[in-house]
Amino acid sequence: MASRLEEDLCCPVCQDVFTDPVVLSCSHSFCRECLKNWWREEPARECPVCKRRSSRMEPPCNLVLENLCESFLQQKIQNAPKRLCSLHSEKLKLFCLDHQQPVCLVCRDSEKHSKEKLKTSLEPLKKNLEMKKEVKEEFDQTAEHLEVQARHTERQIVEQFKKLHQFLAEEEEARLVALREEEEQKRGMMKEKMEALSREIALQQKSYQ
Repeated sequence: MASRLEEDLCCPVCQDVFTDPVVLSCSHSFCRECLKNWWREEPARECPVCKRRSSRMEPPCNLVLENLCESFLQQKIQNAPKRLCSLHSEKLKLFCLDHQQPVCLVCRDSEKHSKEKLKTSLEPLKKNLEMKKEVKEEFDQTAEHLEVQARHTERQIVEQFKKLHQFLAEEEEARLVALREEEEQKRGMMKEKMEALSREIALQQKSYQ
C-alpha cells in the first residue's frame, strides 16, 4: 500500500509519481504530458480536478514538487533491497523519471536514456522550425502574388500605351489629310481668281486698242 506521502506526490491523472510536474492557476499540479493529453480531449483547457479553466497554454513547472518527487524516489531506491542492473550488473542507485524504473550509473549515461533527454530538448527546436517554415511559405505566396500582380499591371500599361500610340498616329494622319485638302482648296480658289483677273486685264487691253 502506498504511503500518504506517496499519494500526495502522485499525479491525479496517471496516478504515478509526478514526472515534470506543472501547476495551474487553481494550484492543482499534473505531469506535463498527462495535462497535454487531457487537454487534447478537452480543448477548453479545464483543470482535470476542479474544472476551472486555465488561461495559460503552457503552465509553469512546479519546481518544488519536482524536487520533492526526485527526493522521494531517491529515498525509495536507497531504502529498497539492493539490486543489480540486469544490463550492466551495477547497483541500481538512481531512478529514471522518463521510464519510471531504477537504473544504474551506466544506464544514466547510456544511449537509451540520453535519447529521451535529447528528444525532449529537440521538441522546442522542431516547433520553431515548423513555425519558420510556415512563415517562409507565407512570404513565398506573398512574393508570388506580388509578381503576378506586377506582370498584370505591366501588361495593362503596355496595352494602354499601344492604344494611345495608335490613336495619336490616326490623329496625325487625319490632320495631315485635312491640311492637304485645305491647301488644295485654297490653291484652287487662288487659281480661279488669277484666271479671272487675267481675263479682265485682257479685256481692258482690247478696249484701249
